[in-house]
Amino acid sequence: MKRRINLILSYCQIPLLWISYYFYKAIQLNSKNQKEINWIIGVDEIAGCIHLLKNTFSSSENVCLGINRSYKYTYNYSINIDNKYISFLWRFIYGPLLLGYLINRNSHFLYIWNTGFLLNRDFEFKFLKSKNKKIVCMFVGDDIRSLKLTSEYTKRRNIDYHISYTQNEYSENFILNDLIVKKTAISADKYADLIFSFKLDQISYIKNKQFPWAYMYPKEKFFKDNNKFNSNNIIKIVHAPSNPLVKGTPLVRAAIKKLELEGYIFEYVELKNMSNEIVLNHLRTSHIVLNQFYGYDISLGLLAIEGMANHNALLMSYDPDAIKYYNLNLEGFDSCLLNTKYWEVYDNLKYLLNNHDKIKYYADKGYAFTYKHYTYESASEYMNNILKENGVID
Repeated sequence: MKRRINLILSYCQIPLLWISYYFYKAIQLNSKNQKEINWIIGVDEIAGCIHLLKNTFSSSENVCLGINRSYKYTYNYSINIDNKYISFLWRFIYGPLLLGYLINRNSHFLYIWNTGFLLNRDFEFKFLKSKNKKIVCMFVGDDIRSLKLTSEYTKRRNIDYHISYTQNEYSENFILNDLIVKKTAISADKYADLIFSFKLDQISYIKNKQFPWAYMYPKEKFFKDNNKFNSNNIIKIVHAPSNPLVKGTPLVRAAIKKLELEGYIFEYVELKNMSNEIVLNHLRTSHIVLNQFYGYDISLGLLAIEGMANHNALLMSYDPDAIKYYNLNLEGFDSCLLNTKYWEVYDNLKYLLNNHDKIKYYADKGYAFTYKHYTYESASEYMNNILKENGVID
């Protein structure tokens, strides 16, 4: 019933798009900057990506139709309504009207996540291509990751993944996920001019070539404080899981409890559903950041970047072979953090508590690595080079 209602509603948005498109075309809004590439970046905020990408791409505007309450950013076009029913109704009307307006003013559309201005993103992509617009898809996690393919992959490698505990392969949710991500992949393959995605971590049904995207962090937010590593300071450990089961929070709590029982003195701070501002305030005074421990790629996540950029030793899991797999120039990756698998959380945390000099070692290496590879300037150079090499921009 729900899918049938969404289908009916999606058809209702199409006339609104046509009306908007031809109305703004008639008043020739596209006469200005006609030869200039203008990017539209949107439309649902995931970990601040819409905001960050606007600062990475020149001549761009951003659209946020789905707010993430952890981040207090402003956008060129947005919906900021707390009531989910009113928000949905306004997005239902505003989305197609806004898209018709933007198509007349912009040439390139970058989509984060698997949503769009319309309920039917496949039709939206088809409409954009009929108007000779460029489409770039950037997938960042569960928007494209297949639970089925992930389960099969981790079983072949004989490693656990969070879905081993949270998902039943025969459940309705498991099957529905596969249908949704497969449909998303087919649409991206058919219409996108380029796809950014971490192919290993976000294992999917996409057949076209995928490029790993670059993390972005503003230089003015980098914070280095050597004084916090003075020997008389109590070590502060931060864990800020967006999803406790996915990030391995039970493993972290078990390690913390065992170390406390063994007599280790430290401060442990666990941050859940906190604003990004509060998280950053803690990271400036902490020494160790515990990120996630089921990863098998080099996809770091925003907390990892924030932790290293604020001069912390980072513990998380990754696969060193993935660096060669992607053929990326990431010199120093192996020394910028302490690779910690899900069975190593206690051991590696204890190692750092016994060797305070190693905490500063990883904090220094992580800070330098992040500053070299993940500033706006570095991310912009990397992503624009890929776009140029693949004919998306001149």
